[in-house]
Amino acid sequence: MSIKRITEEEAKEYIPCSEDFTSHGIEKAQYFTLTPTNDGWEEVTYYTARNSAMYVNRDGDFDSWVYIMSNPTMPGYYKIGYTKNSPEERAKQISNATGVIVPMKVEWAFHCYNGFALEQECHHKLEKYRVNNNREFFQMSLEEAKQTIEEIGERYI
Repeated sequence: MSIKRITEEEAKEYIPCSEDFTSHGIEKAQYFTLTPTNDGWEEVTYYTARNSAMYVNRDGDFDSWVYIMSNPTMPGYYKIGYTKNSPEERAKQISNATGVIVPMKVEWAFHCYNGFALEQECHHKLEKYRVNNNREFFQMSLEEAKQTIEEIGERYI
């Protein structure tokens, strides 16, 4: 497979690999641009085939939520997940599990399209804060979690 060179104008339609948290590095690169620098070299930027405006001009009837939940028995840890139901309904489902002593609390939620993909991108970007690879819990500040979801989430609204 070869990677196609595109213009900087064409590149605006695609997500740069450096901003795409669905993969590791440039493994999904389909396109690249060359931009001259002041020192006579050219800067290479790689892009995925993912459209940067994949949800633009939709009617605003979002299909899912990415949420941040907490539990007072685990201070400083946040669960970042997604649901097609309301975040409050999801908190009740999780809270009814056998190992949950105190109910989960919805701290914040982001309404979007394709919450599953947004959740996966956020988990990938926040990997260094992840407590366990088999769980959706992260040891970080609530503000940083919100900021990450909002930043990546711009592509999902």
